[in-house]
Amino acid sequence: MVEQSTLTSLKIDTNMLPEKQQYAFFREQLFESAGIEVERKGPSDKPFRFIAEYNRTAALTLYRYQSITPCFLKRSERGMVRAEMNAFGVHYRFKGNDLATHLTDGKTLTKSGDLRSLDTERPFFYQHEGVVVYTLNLHRPKLVNEIPGLSQLHNMVLSDSPVTRILKTAIRDVFSELQNADDGEVGTLSDMLHKLAVDAIRHQWIQELESREIRSETVLCTIVDYIHRNFHFRDLSPEMIAKELGISRSKLFQVCQQVDTPQRLIRLIRLEKAAGFFRSEAECNVGDVAYRTGFSSRPALSRAFAEHYGVSPSEYREGLRVKASSPRAAQGSMETVWETLRASVKAAALG
Repeated sequence: MVEQSTLTSLKIDTNMLPEKQQYAFFREQLFESAGIEVERKGPSDKPFRFIAEYNRTAALTLYRYQSITPCFLKRSERGMVRAEMNAFGVHYRFKGNDLATHLTDGKTLTKSGDLRSLDTERPFFYQHEGVVVYTLNLHRPKLVNEIPGLSQLHNMVLSDSPVTRILKTAIRDVFSELQNADDGEVGTLSDMLHKLAVDAIRHQWIQELESREIRSETVLCTIVDYIHRNFHFRDLSPEMIAKELGISRSKLFQVCQQVDTPQRLIRLIRLEKAAGFFRSEAECNVGDVAYRTGFSSRPALSRAFAEHYGVSPSEYREGLRVKASSPRAAQGSMETVWETLRASVKAAALG
């Protein structure tokens, strides 16, 4: 290990270990340091060839690894509990093709030359065989202020452009030169690589937003999906949604006009979630459901629920039908809203 005031470098080559210990040692080290689980086919005492190197500066961490023995690398909830990385960056497949999956069960082919955004606090999986990979991790707290909607950008393929071509070259060159640089040069190289990565991610995100705006229904799907994943936050607001998705507040309201205002859309989804809890958990507490669905209090949920369904949460939970005296017009109006929403966002599978 080489240490300087601004640089830490480490290299692990399993070939330097006794063959029967190679796999066990690497698996333990990778899980302890990064929360990444390694699996391989065949007996664990067979030779396992894997070379991993990293250079860490005050601004970033740059990894290079070469997988010779076929294996699987996975970062799951278990791994994230083990080691919090709190980083966001790019994954550069320099050589080789293999399977990868992010957040879904569907697998995609990651090809040689691919440059993907990578959120280390989200699940990911790679099947490796004979590949060379560079991974650039940047500090998330700093990036949050530089890239709007950062939490939505995991596994975004950065399309070929002058910016991404320069970034790929810079990743390789900076990795090679860091250990030869003095402290000042380390800082300069780190800052340059950070700015290039930010520019590349921003550029791709802007392109994707522009393509989404061709069909406002696609933007509506994105908005609805974000609310579905964050409805439990009490401070969820139109301003928060616009900021996280990287669109203006006026654009948010314009898109939501297809069905309702953003505030009413949030409330509708919360009420749908609350009704789901009542249906699936017969003994659930109304106050607990209010907390779980983002309502400010039990009375707030009860009022909204009665306005929407025409019955109290307790009556709904007990399976009572809407009373004949309930405001039919209001109920019909809400049903029309949901019919419009479902027709507009079939891809979101709200039904």
